[in-house]
Amino acid sequence: GRGIALDDMERIFEPFFTTARSNGGTGLGLAIVHNLVVNVLKGEIRLRPDLSKGTVFQVVFPRVLPD
Repeated sequence: GRGIALDDMERIFEPFFTTARSNGGTGLGLAIVHNLVVNVLKGEIRLRPDLSKGTVFQVVFPRVLPD
């Protein structure tokens, strides 16, 4: 894709935030992923935006879930 605009980066994990509502987007996909990765699996999501090439998402999980 074309990447994520820097102005949108702070909001992309908010439920119902979308720039594609006219294309059927609900804004729930990244919110669900963020909840699962960060809150359930205690991982993190790192972003590296590049508007000329797209955005790289790196998902990191701990080897063992903390108690």
